[in-house]
Amino acid sequence: MSDAKSPRVLLISLRDPSDSMAEHEARCFAEHLQIARGSLQVHAMPTGWPDLDGVDLVLFGGSGAYSVLDHPDVPWIKQGIDLLVEVVDRKVPAWASCFGFQGLALALGGEVRHDPSRQEMGAVWMQTTAEGRKDPIFGHLPAAGFWAQQGHQDCVDRLPAGVIHTARGDRVEHQALKVEGAPFWAAQFHPELTVQSTMDRARHYAERYMAPEELEGVLADMATGQDTPEVSTLLAHLLAHVT
Repeated sequence: MSDAKSPRVLLISLRDPSDSMAEHEARCFAEHLQIARGSLQVHAMPTGWPDLDGVDLVLFGGSGAYSVLDHPDVPWIKQGIDLLVEVVDRKVPAWASCFGFQGLALALGGEVRHDPSRQEMGAVWMQTTAEGRKDPIFGHLPAAGFWAQQGHQDCVDRLPAGVIHTARGDRVEHQALKVEGAPFWAAQFHPELTVQSTMDRARHYAERYMAPEELEGVLADMATGQDTPEVSTLLAHLLAHVT
């Protein structure tokens, strides 16, 4: 670790640098890691390959405007998938949410499918698996189940070999994983989001996911959804664990 008092945390942004949600995401991650926003470094993946030397924790977030299935046509998405493999190989402590989770599964040989019938927006109820309950990070979540913030239409249909399935849901089974032999945890859900910040994201990317007439109804449902206090502690537990 470079500095026990000031760990170096790097967020790999999988959004266009001009996208206002890039800064929104950085603030959300910093808040739930319980660090100052200025202590979180951000590298925009569309601008090239980042320097991982000396990084204590690397984060991969969501995308909103893109799908991991765009990788044949969007060069930086392919580079991001390659970077996920490098992080695993170098055993850099890491976390991936949503797009990052799907990209990790794809990078390691799993399958991702676009399936609007399994869309999840807002708070979703799920449970840790038996292996998840033994995990040093996911094991902090209530064994009886927990709410987590979601916003996706792509799903991990098949997990790759070499990972531990740590959480499952009713609509989407594969909700979280831990890479065997590497300090890399990932989830379809967003521990960095709250009800309000999930609504901010849904409003910003609404045109990609729904017809305009659907938006107000979806936002109304999300506004009355469950808060996710247990999941909100996950990233702080992770940072303490790896440093």
